[in-house]
Amino acid sequence: MITEAARIAQSAANSLWVALQLLLISGIWFCGLALLVKGKKAIAAARSAAREVRVNLSWLLLDVLFVAPIIALLVTSIRFGIAHVPLRVIDEGVWALAGRGATFLAVVFLGDFVSYWRHRLEHTHWLWPAHAIHHSDTEVTWLTLARFHPVNRAVTASVDIAPLALLGFPAWALIANEILRHYYGEFIHADFPWTYGPLGRLFVSPVMHRWHHARDVIGAGSNFATVFSVFDRAFGTYYVPGLCTVPLGVADDVGQTTIRQLLYPFVAWARELRRRRVRDDQPVTAEVNR
Repeated sequence: MITEAARIAQSAANSLWVALQLLLISGIWFCGLALLVKGKKAIAAARSAAREVRVNLSWLLLDVLFVAPIIALLVTSIRFGIAHVPLRVIDEGVWALAGRGATFLAVVFLGDFVSYWRHRLEHTHWLWPAHAIHHSDTEVTWLTLARFHPVNRAVTASVDIAPLALLGFPAWALIANEILRHYYGEFIHADFPWTYGPLGRLFVSPVMHRWHHARDVIGAGSNFATVFSVFDRAFGTYYVPGLCTVPLGVADDVGQTTIRQLLYPFVAWARELRRRRVRDDQPVTAEVNR
């Protein structure tokens, strides 16, 4: 038992060390780019975002130590189940014939199509309380990508991976897609005043995604894609009226600490169930009183 505990502790320490290294690399890159693009304003922006960054870092620590291993097990189980049950729509050999370049482009494009609809689903009534945690960051920096509730992480991982596995994409393509989506996700969350000009018709820009995080404005229900803006354009959810200078965050009182935010979805769901139960009981009560 002691040996097993030591092994788990060593694995957690290794995961944390890798996460810290990747965090440092991203931090150097985004801080350097911010100074280059915004100069002294980048320092003022960093000070303004300090409290939100601390919350994001606590979410990152929670994810690395506890959530990520469970999500990895979930994804592995989904892939294993699809591989060992005749559910695949396309055989993996088809992608081998297509070549790595075409396979990579296909998995990223189709993966973004799947995640576009999954993201829209997360903005519906029952899934929103978990997704609201991600939107609760009022500053939105590249570290906002670390702020995801475990329930939201589980939904994202399972919904994003299952259709691609059904389409027979090989493991390397699935991993490459996740890596690209993660780091491009960090980039579009960073506060850079870029719309990409004509390229914005094809790709999601930092300004486009910042409008997605706007609070209490028409753009709050828009811009669901991560990589390709063509999906938002095709399905009527594209909204980029200019640079995003409106307040960010959510109207929901999700709390300002990691613990409160961790509990918030469960509290919101319990409150909603109680409200519905009371509403459903009212006609019966009224009939009895008559």
